[in-house]
Amino acid sequence: MRKGVKRWLWYGLSLALAVGILAVLLGRQRWADFSQTLGAVDGRWLAGVVVLAGVYWLVRTARWRWMTSLEEAGVGWPTAWVSMLAGLGVGLITPLRSGEVVRPMFVPRGARMRLAGLVVIERMFDLSAVLTLCILGVFYMVFAGGVKLAGGATLPPWLLLACPPLLAVALGVPLLVHFRPARLWALLSRALPGKAKELAEVRLDRRQFVIFFLTSMLSESLSVLTVYFCLQAYGEIDLLTACALAPVVMLHNILPATPGGFGIRESLAVAVFGLMKLPGLSQAAILAAYLTNPIILLVIPGAVGVGGAWVAGVIRQIEAEAAG
Repeated sequence: MRKGVKRWLWYGLSLALAVGILAVLLGRQRWADFSQTLGAVDGRWLAGVVVLAGVYWLVRTARWRWMTSLEEAGVGWPTAWVSMLAGLGVGLITPLRSGEVVRPMFVPRGARMRLAGLVVIERMFDLSAVLTLCILGVFYMVFAGGVKLAGGATLPPWLLLACPPLLAVALGVPLLVHFRPARLWALLSRALPGKAKELAEVRLDRRQFVIFFLTSMLSESLSVLTVYFCLQAYGEIDLLTACALAPVVMLHNILPATPGGFGIRESLAVAVFGLMKLPGLSQAAILAAYLTNPIILLVIPGAVGVGGAWVAGVIRQIEAEAAG
């Protein structure tokens, strides 16, 4: 089977999986309750989500501009915005966030491969930030005692045993990129084919390491706040409780089997929040919030980015280069 056919078959299967999961989740709802939840939405909180989404993408776009400057291929703000959001848009319709590789296509060819390596590193730091927020959330839920299970019991202290492995994963991969153990990098260089060997040449100094980590922490914290605002738009939840639980749901990115994580994210949210005693949030409110959040934070900006790239002729240029 041709490679292109296999790729589109995989895309089709992943899309079907997302649609199937969402259909099951929606099918379990009482439509009267779900419609009432949607009708009672507080638009002021959703307006706050829009503002936070703008700040979120401003932070990520500023980091992308900084990343291009590291390879002496700096781009202006208009190109940075379009490339960032176009990569998001393509990533939403492909599994494994493979659309992220579109971003380097907006810079000169000589820097593209190493920038692709930096994009991979960026994703690693984002995961590191989410895991760090998960650790903070576990400590809050265990020691504060304000978050209880659905049966009324408090979370057991043995949950703290999950923190050391989470911390190891959170810091392990970025530290490997920073220190680059000679034997491991030699194996990686031999394993990567052709021009992809340039990915193994990417190295971060201390300042770059700190910038990547801090911007990831800032952007992922903003993402968590957008979830809190969406939950408040459809129900009531304590800020710290939302900030403790939302990063756990964000771990769905580890297994990006569906385009944009749709289906998996919503089902995990219903499961995680449903385990807790949250009288101000119904299942319908949780599902509505987690459907609204990616539309505002991901789908709309992604559509704007793809549209901007098409108007600028970049999409056609990329297709022509791929054909050549």
